[in-house]
Amino acid sequence: MTDLKTILLCALVNFRKWMVNPRIYTLAAVTVGFLSWHSAGLSQLSAAVGIDVTPWVFPNLLTTSAMVAVFTCFIMLFFCDAPFADSHTPFLIIRTGRRNWMIGQLLYIILASFIYTVFFLIMSVVVLLPNVQWDTGWGTILKTIAANPGIGDNYGIKLTVFVHPLIVDMFSPIEATIISFGLFWLTSAFIGILILCGNVITGRTGGLVMAGVFLCISFFTEYLGPLTFGGYWIRYLSPINWCSICCLDWNKRGEWVSPSYAVISLVLAIVFMGIVSTIVFCNKDMDIQKRG
Repeated sequence: MTDLKTILLCALVNFRKWMVNPRIYTLAAVTVGFLSWHSAGLSQLSAAVGIDVTPWVFPNLLTTSAMVAVFTCFIMLFFCDAPFADSHTPFLIIRTGRRNWMIGQLLYIILASFIYTVFFLIMSVVVLLPNVQWDTGWGTILKTIAANPGIGDNYGIKLTVFVHPLIVDMFSPIEATIISFGLFWLTSAFIGILILCGNVITGRTGGLVMAGVFLCISFFTEYLGPLTFGGYWIRYLSPINWCSICCLDWNKRGEWVSPSYAVISLVLAIVFMGIVSTIVFCNKDMDIQKRG
């Protein structure tokens, strides 16, 4: 019997493990280090021109396929050991039931993805200190980069954050941040549940392999896919790209998938894989005592 309180307890158990899980500390450190490196050019440009950066960098962090790949690797590191079983798990399953425990793991991935998205957003601003100021607009620095991506060369500065003109022209900073936050969260949950589903079905690390395949597809669909297959339809098969606000068809040119298609597809995929994971786990003998 499914019990909400029991499901929440199973999810909470995983959060309590964070305090003694070195992978969580590693992920946090690597994320901060990556953001510091990625945003260093912005801070240097800000200092060079004497104008502070506004805090709306988050929507522009994943504007290239290389940055999307880094983000995917971070999420794969986060959820690589799904369904998060250890030597104590069999006793917990006996008390809670298989279905409640598995739904708890799914809930944990969704909540953990939200927390990581919040962390990523906050750190994207923190690493810019002290060259950051509050403003409800995009600000001079971000608008200048959008209009002239090579502006850093004038000061001998290498920029790795590229501000897409589409974002600046179509959205306010708050709108772009909210949309990017939702896409980042949904894609993180998708990758996490994909890994869990693959690991449950194969009983090994099949989920990581599946996530790796989708990562390769994301590169292929952005560059070679349209040329190889003679159209942009191949991009409908690359959900990882949808973590970026730039990889959606806001101007209805047909080069990318529509925002509604991306959101609905991600949600349906998460629900479907969650159902499959639960059914397989409840009907399959698993030697989870060897985990952890």
